[in-house]
Amino acid sequence: MKNQFKKVSLSGLLALAVTLGLVVPSLVSAQQEPMARRISEDYQKAADIISKYHFADIDDETMSKAAISGMLKTLDPHSDYLDPKAFREFSEKQQSQYFGIGAMIGTRHKVTYVLEPFKGSPASRAGLRYGDHIVAVDGKDTSDWGSDKVRQLLLGERGTQINVTVKRLGVTEPIKVAITRDGIPRPSVRSFYMVKPGIGYIGLTEGFQATTSREVAVAIANLREQGAESFVLDLRGNGGGYLDQGVRVCDQLLQRGQRIVSQKGRPGLGFDEEYFVRIGASDNFPLVVLVDRQTASASEIVAGAIQDHDRGLIIGEQTFGKGLVQRIFPLVNSGGLIMTIAHYYTPSGRLIQRDYSNGSLFEYYYRRSAGGDALNAPPKRTEERKTDLGRTVYGGGGIEPDEKLESTEYMTPAQLRLSHGIYLFARDLVAGQVAIAANFKVNGLEYDHKLKPTDFVINDAVLKAQRDFLVKFYKDNPEYGLTTAAIDENAKWLHRQLRYEVLTAAYGSDRAQQGIADWDVILQKGITEMPKAADLATRSWKRSSATSRQGGK
Repeated sequence: MKNQFKKVSLSGLLALAVTLGLVVPSLVSAQQEPMARRISEDYQKAADIISKYHFADIDDETMSKAAISGMLKTLDPHSDYLDPKAFREFSEKQQSQYFGIGAMIGTRHKVTYVLEPFKGSPASRAGLRYGDHIVAVDGKDTSDWGSDKVRQLLLGERGTQINVTVKRLGVTEPIKVAITRDGIPRPSVRSFYMVKPGIGYIGLTEGFQATTSREVAVAIANLREQGAESFVLDLRGNGGGYLDQGVRVCDQLLQRGQRIVSQKGRPGLGFDEEYFVRIGASDNFPLVVLVDRQTASASEIVAGAIQDHDRGLIIGEQTFGKGLVQRIFPLVNSGGLIMTIAHYYTPSGRLIQRDYSNGSLFEYYYRRSAGGDALNAPPKRTEERKTDLGRTVYGGGGIEPDEKLESTEYMTPAQLRLSHGIYLFARDLVAGQVAIAANFKVNGLEYDHKLKPTDFVINDAVLKAQRDFLVKFYKDNPEYGLTTAAIDENAKWLHRQLRYEVLTAAYGSDRAQQGIADWDVILQKGITEMPKAADLATRSWKRSSATSRQGGK
């Protein structure tokens, strides 16, 4: 194995050196070649010494991965190494699907439950339900396993069969089902619906993948048929993905010829590019875009282009600030390098990337956009630019919203611990185990249900039953460190979360998210600010149309 380690490690080093321009003849000068050779020799010698003298057995693959990852982390926060397994999973995600049984699972109070079987999935066809406790997979006892460990057994090649055993409340004997794995879609648009009369909501919250622009087009057309005259585009939590899909989404919103984004890399490598709207929007509907601190990369490109061209109103939190362009370089061991090659700039010339030169990776990834301490301090404004209509915008720290509003969607530590008890109570509730609420029993998930305000209204009696359950549960499980006072302090959140859980069990998480829209402060702000967005869109459309006419003379 030692020789294999040398071979794999060196190949990884050389692949990295190639991408950095260290060993490519056309890019490396005669003066640089001895340095490139010395780096390779030093690395090889270090590998030999480690393999020969370290007191413990060497895991060649782990050493190789750590070496390449370590080199990349000296460059920037987003260059990374993916081993063959991670590279395969990354590729599957970008193709908008994976292979498995098609169910969301999660650990609640130390065991794994089915949280939601997806529409049309093998899990749904096999009859799995919200609240099913996964106790065995292919004969292996998983009754006290966490969800990460169970998930590895459920994933697999398309067409292969797996045997799953679950325990269901109200059913005496365990339920055993044979499930054939299949491709499971990963839609970018989790949901779209009429949030108010005349206003369509599009939840583009799951990344920019191979099918994103098509999904957005379908959502717009469908909502148009339902009477939508203005739109809320939700980019919260969207960490980005394919650049070309972000460009194609902009192509449906902006006018033909408008710049979307530019990228600038190291001179001479050919990475400098500009992207413009090729077709353009056919109409000028009012648009609000929702963002938060997790909105990043391609999502920021979309939000930045819309803001710079005054096409819509940006509402929410300061976005993450990831404006580094990555390219994937496959390696000989079936892994890959995700390598930063350039910076992204908005149409007005703003740098999207937040400064990462000082502080740790923890501070970079987990800093917050509001507050007073170092982690929560707003990013420094490094440059000032103007939108098409002359509004002032700033670069160097993500996209600053036109209307700032801190999100209430993030769970506090207490709420994270409360989520275990809520789920267990909701599981009892939808299984018909709560005597005062027999009408909450759910007999399987009804997909495509048209949600009504009267569906599963959480009344005072149910809230009292929930409180009693939680008080007893956390008294019996003191390791969570929750008191009755903590439960009462989070009463409003508990109400909202219980409705979400019940609606998920009955109709799926997409409908559940729709059912708690009234609690979403950023979404509600977007709705109230729609007239302002309409005025902005009208003025922007007139200006760009006039500019186009002048340019054509």
